[in-house]
Amino acid sequence: MKNYVVILLGFLLITPILGCSKDDTTSPKVGIIYKSGDNDEENHTAGENGRSPVLTPQQIADKLKSMSNDDLFQFALDCGNRGNCSEALAAYDKILETDKNYPDLYYYKGLLYRDMGMMDEAICAFQTAITQNPDLPEAHYNLGYAYRTKGLHNEAIPEYQKSLELIPDNKTKQKAYIHYNLGFSYFSNGMIDGAIDEFKKALAYKPKDKEIHQKLGIAYTAKGWTDKAKAEFSLYQEQDKPVRKIP
Repeated sequence: MKNYVVILLGFLLITPILGCSKDDTTSPKVGIIYKSGDNDEENHTAGENGRSPVLTPQQIADKLKSMSNDDLFQFALDCGNRGNCSEALAAYDKILETDKNYPDLYYYKGLLYRDMGMMDEAICAFQTAITQNPDLPEAHYNLGYAYRTKGLHNEAIPEYQKSLELIPDNKTKQKAYIHYNLGFSYFSNGMIDGAIDEFKKALAYKPKDKEIHQKLGIAYTAKGWTDKAKAEFSLYQEQDKPVRKIP
């Protein structure tokens, strides 16, 4: 039984992330999808490795000083999407010099920090985003993820729960992800019954998802429900087959 528990905890960071673009774009990978858009052609000139050339702090400041806040925000999103984190952060900070309440800025800044592995800074940014807009489900979800990454499952659980309260019913893929991650935090806190319930809810949205079946099987194993666990593991081990996509 302990081996299965260790296996489940080993998958802690290999989980899908709720879509985080303003247009509700989603990705099954652990990563960020930023809102895309067009700035001037100079800002999109890529270097040999597909990224824009690295600029000095002074070059970045010169580049930003003539932009409006709206242009700075779009520039920051594009830079984040390209992996130019220093430029993106500089653009966000430039906006904050004149507008501390620019819509969605702290949320997207939190995503950038999270993508950089700076979880303490991400937590602060998401907390501020929620203070400014407490009804943003993605902010609650990503705050929960940042907490969970630091092992703070007690703090993560209510954020996932709040995200579920707020997210629209038609966002089925996102709801599956939230239930799945909430199940992880329940399991990590020893709340096995809660974990089982959340994994089942995730399967209601994604009934063919092999990873969720595997995690449910591990949770069943932790309860000592061998037959149920074997049934879930058999579904996980099945060969990939074409399945109907979740709408």
